Amino acid sequence: MLLRSPRILLVASLSLAAIVAAAALPLGGAAAQTRLVPAEAAASLLGGGQARGAVIWSHGRSLQKECSLVPTPDYIGAFRAAGWDTFRLNRPSITDTLSESAGALAGEAETLKHSGYRRVVLAGQSFGAFISLIAAGRSDAVDAVIATAPAAYGSAQSNPAGYGLNATRLYDLLGAVRRARVALFFFEADIFDPGGRAAIADGVLRARGLARLIVDRPAGLPTHWASIGTPFAAQFAQCLVAFAADDPARGALDCPGLAALAQPPRPPGLSRLASLPSGH
Repeated sequence: MLLRSPRILLVASLSLAAIVAAAALPLGGAAAQTRLVPAEAAASLLGGGQARGAVIWSHGRSLQKECSLVPTPDYIGAFRAAGWDTFRLNRPSITDTLSESAGALAGEAETLKHSGYRRVVLAGQSFGAFISLIAAGRSDAVDAVIATAPAAYGSAQSNPAGYGLNATRLYDLLGAVRRARVALFFFEADIFDPGGRAAIADGVLRARGLARLIVDRPAGLPTHWASIGTPFAAQFAQCLVAFAADDPARGALDCPGLAALAQPPRPPGLSRLASLPSGH
């Protein structure tokens, strides 16, 4: 079911200081400089015993600039305000690959879960959305994924013959997610989006029986980078905090209270979502 409008292995005894120290160390192998770091000041971390959960945000990848230096999106701050610990996985572009970075991310999710965090959420933009979904297919430690503008194969401009893989490979990844609930956001005027992904993605996740929130081209949020700023956070941050929670909701989920910002109705045959109880 679709929403086109914005309704929408460290051991458990590790101390918080040890987690922060470990996060500052580079990982081995091809991802030698990949680092898990606090999204805000390390002193703000509550630790696995007190936080509602942990969120790891993963940035995109660009050949023109170093995306590990880009700011964390505003909506991640809503998790911190709600009592979650927030992190980011910084990956220098020269060592950033789907397989290696996803493996590092899955490992970090397992570390956090084993250190006492009740829920671990992976959030990612573009390339970061892809590695978050891959990690959710590799580890049961991932409870939810927030994937905004998922892409890893270039744009209509940079790779006109191959950027369709941003659709077909996405469906493959969704089909491999183990147990996590999945939120997907697709935006108007996204040059990395081949189009038509929301309906097919919904079908894949429905067949898997996974809880899902799919937002297709919300009003007032154009371009591939729409999720980064304050307007996206104002519309969706609280919904995503609720989506990440440990509740009994299953199937297609929604963002209540945002119907006033709806775009025109979808064509016949594409149904809306049920209510939610409670990159580059």
